[in-house]
Amino acid sequence: MSRVAEPSPQGQQQQQQQQQQAPRSRLVQRLLDASASLPSFLNDLVTTQAVVVAGTEAAAFLLERAENNEVRLRPVVHIRPDDSDAQTRAAALQAFQSIVTQCLQQGKDGAIDVGSPDGGEPQFCLVTLLRNESQVVGVSAVVTRARDAERARQRLTSMQLVAGYFELYSLRRTVEEARTIADQHQQILQYAGAVAMAEGFHAAALALCNELATRLSATRVALGWVKGVKIKVKALSHTEKFDKKQELIVQLEKAMEECLDQEEPVAYDPAGKRNTANVNRMARELSRSQGGNMVLSVPLRRRDRIVGVLTVEWSPEQQVDDRDEAGVAVAADLLAPQLSDRYDNDRYIITKVGHSIRNLAKLAIGPKYTGTKLLIAFGLALAVFVVSYRPMYHARAAVVLQAQEIRTICAPFDGILEEVNYRPGQAVTQGAVIARLRTTDLEVKLAAALAQAQSKAVAADKARQEGKPAEQRIAEAERDEALRQADLLKYYIEQASLRAPVTGVLMKGDLFDRRGMPVRQGEPLFEMGRSDPANPTRLAVEAELQIADRDVQEVALAMQRRRAGGDGELIDGHLAATSYPGEDYKFTISRLVPMSEAKDGDNIFKAYAVVHDPAPWMQPGLTGEARIDIERRSLLWVWTHRLVDWIRLKLWI
Repeated sequence: MSRVAEPSPQGQQQQQQQQQQAPRSRLVQRLLDASASLPSFLNDLVTTQAVVVAGTEAAAFLLERAENNEVRLRPVVHIRPDDSDAQTRAAALQAFQSIVTQCLQQGKDGAIDVGSPDGGEPQFCLVTLLRNESQVVGVSAVVTRARDAERARQRLTSMQLVAGYFELYSLRRTVEEARTIADQHQQILQYAGAVAMAEGFHAAALALCNELATRLSATRVALGWVKGVKIKVKALSHTEKFDKKQELIVQLEKAMEECLDQEEPVAYDPAGKRNTANVNRMARELSRSQGGNMVLSVPLRRRDRIVGVLTVEWSPEQQVDDRDEAGVAVAADLLAPQLSDRYDNDRYIITKVGHSIRNLAKLAIGPKYTGTKLLIAFGLALAVFVVSYRPMYHARAAVVLQAQEIRTICAPFDGILEEVNYRPGQAVTQGAVIARLRTTDLEVKLAAALAQAQSKAVAADKARQEGKPAEQRIAEAERDEALRQADLLKYYIEQASLRAPVTGVLMKGDLFDRRGMPVRQGEPLFEMGRSDPANPTRLAVEAELQIADRDVQEVALAMQRRRAGGDGELIDGHLAATSYPGEDYKFTISRLVPMSEAKDGDNIFKAYAVVHDPAPWMQPGLTGEARIDIERRSLLWVWTHRLVDWIRLKLWI
């Protein structure tokens, strides 16, 4: 397309009107013809825009959205008057895409200066966005020469006027599509009306065939119905009666059976335009025997069962499109349940009763509704299992691990803490000195008492020698008092060494920071627990079970039964700590405290149990949950006894 000269505004306008007449006529024709293809319309649209603005090159793109929600430009039209090679045209299209992308991002038309490669007038790329219902669906661009940007924007206005034809074209196509859909719906309603007005199955089938043949301009419409494993032709368009053994009927039934076996539509077109991908050998033979008709067979379904087949034939001269095939498919899906109801209602009563019995037997032992049958069987088996199966019933209780034997070491007298040898967590052997009180004052007092006892003994000997019995007795009494005081001081000095009463682990009493500080007589200084005989470095623990008052009676009765049976272990159970929920350990209850305690608004009874083979990580203070074995009871009782007890309590039953 060559550049349009501009000798004067009036001359330019006349020349443009002459050049625009033919393209605009084609554009109006495309607008009036809604069946015209979109590329052809866009070609005429861009050509008209190029003529209007005296363009030298033009292109049009459609917006496509990819799977990743990315918008892409698909080139549809590219007008370049010279004989450029493919590489040059591809580069020109790439340049157009780069330019129009800017306008798409801004969402508006534009006149973009692209320079002047030959040194003449500047070149501008005029871009117009093509909209459909206010949404941008395409874009057109024309390269033209202009004196300045103002002149380019004036030409852009002319392009925008032409671009308005695109929205009119889209609106016309939308209206035509809506009209086509409305016609299809009207046809379906007419088919349904024809079936509804007929009395009986045969009249309804014949009415449907006649209506389809009339509306679709078909040569023949046949309806076949499934009977057992075969299919029989029940109605032919514009034919009241027919011989079921004639060749045409046999061929129709074979074509219908072909569709029935594949359970999907089967089409054969001698021209090869509308053939389906499945097997259509019988349809092809039917077409050849009838002079090359196009054959379409569609299954009639009721729920998940095919009850019949609808076969439509068109003459070779008849133009068949997608709308005709869609109409047949929709009519088959919509009217198949009605025809099936008509067919069932037309049977004799004895036949209906027999079929009802047969269907019920099929439902009971047949392959249908397998899931429901399995569910019912599973429910019955579950009920039997719940009533007959007797697992061990457990009473649950909270667990706190405690040391089996805790010893408290107190200060024997008022004194000063002088030495501390152990800290909490360390193992201590029996008799080891844990701490020591200062004994300096006691040792001084002991020496004075011993000296006094010695002096009194000398005085008693002297009085005896002098024959003074009274003075002798006084001296001996004072000597004995001094010795008793010395013995008391020796006891205090010996008690100043705080020794471990048992072999165990120190649990409480980190007194290293209190060395040199006074302590009071009777003040608890250390707590230690007896160690496990198998491992002196580990505490021997027992489990404290906190049993709810609703379960304590069950636990007590179970203990009585085990005692009466002569079992050495009172009752067994399993416990698991919160820190190790995946490991459980057996235990034996050693004693049950018959006094309840209030805790968190509930009454609990405490029981103490010995853990079998305790783990090294079991330390006092760890919590968990225990399951106490009661006795074997049915699952039904286990699941319902709480509710039954609550009802009996509330209703005083």
